Amino acid sequence: MNKNTLAAVLGVVFDSYNNTLYGFFAVMLAPLFFSPDLGFSPIIGSFTAFAAGFVGRPFGGMLLGFLGDRLGRRIALVVSSLLATIPSFIIGLLPTYETVGVLAPFLLIFCRLLQGITVGADYTGALIYVSEQKELKDKTTVICTSAAIGFFGGTLGVLVSLASSSSWFFTGNWRYAFISAGLLGVYILFMRWNMDESPCFDEVKRNNSLDPNPFLSSLRHDYKNILACIVLGGANFVPVYLGTVYLNLHLKDMLELSQHAILVDNLFVYCITGFMIIFCARFLRRFNELTLMKLCGLWLLILSIPAYVLAYKFISLASLVGLQVFLHTVNALQIACLAILMPKLFPTNRRYSGIAFSYTLGSALLGGMTPLFATWLEEHTQVAWGPGIYLFIVAALYLIAVWFVEQSNKR
Repeated sequence: MNKNTLAAVLGVVFDSYNNTLYGFFAVMLAPLFFSPDLGFSPIIGSFTAFAAGFVGRPFGGMLLGFLGDRLGRRIALVVSSLLATIPSFIIGLLPTYETVGVLAPFLLIFCRLLQGITVGADYTGALIYVSEQKELKDKTTVICTSAAIGFFGGTLGVLVSLASSSSWFFTGNWRYAFISAGLLGVYILFMRWNMDESPCFDEVKRNNSLDPNPFLSSLRHDYKNILACIVLGGANFVPVYLGTVYLNLHLKDMLELSQHAILVDNLFVYCITGFMIIFCARFLRRFNELTLMKLCGLWLLILSIPAYVLAYKFISLASLVGLQVFLHTVNALQIACLAILMPKLFPTNRRYSGIAFSYTLGSALLGGMTPLFATWLEEHTQVAWGPGIYLFIVAALYLIAVWFVEQSNKR
């Protein structure tokens, strides 16, 4: 991995770290930035700020996609780092509700919205940049490493969250976590500023083949692949959030695990998943990614409901950890496969726009809504394994999307 690809993928670490950091600090920040006087509970307000990151993703996909296809991959990745770095600093310096009143929650939500613009679009931009490098010896492994790197950023976020369990953080020193993230962002911004442009984009530019409006052109010519990537990109997030964010509630309420124990569990989940994605490069060198994706879809379609039923029928720490293993093993393979597949689905002059928009929209619709859908299904089915139904539905949509792509490629 050369300095250019390293600069590209380190930004993914940074974005994932930022998102994980706020996710785990959300409860701590709730009483500081949201008051019951606003008419809703502080924790609802804090989670609203977290959700703002998902709302911003499709807009980020359109903005960064346009920049990436018109001005270059390098410019898009630089802007992405800038939009992620500035809000990190600001969150670390924000005055609380006690100081500036209702302005505090609005500023916090605005910062999260800016961060959300970069999450997803930066990941896809890094994948595109790496896939367009012509001198990489083992491109499959580098692409899989780029896909896995976000989980290592999440691991870093969990480690900082573990430190936050100390009373030392509750004195206001939580600010250092966000300010430190901003300093990391400045370093990555410097690296990206000095990176070379993608050879494929340079070639398109030399041939005067740039598309004047790549987003609209992609909607017009690549709409089938966009629809497929919305489903496939969103499906990537469903097992992640079911196996961590949502399952954390059951680890706490049903097994009465401490917050510290839950964070340790999540730390291992993120770390091991990242290494599994890299390991999947071995399979992708031997088998076509669409073949492996069909296996992933069938795995979830056939086993999702039985796996959930068994986990909650004999509920224990071992059964829920086993459910996590089930979810994240198949998810690692499908993440690796999609990272290889997506750059192949769009022509170079509108590749960034097509991938960034579809992937971020899918992550917002399917991934971001996973905890909500899972909660609704559990409440309406009156069984703890209700979320398995959602996973089954997503698996069916996933297989349809894979079939869609396969049929398109045959023509």
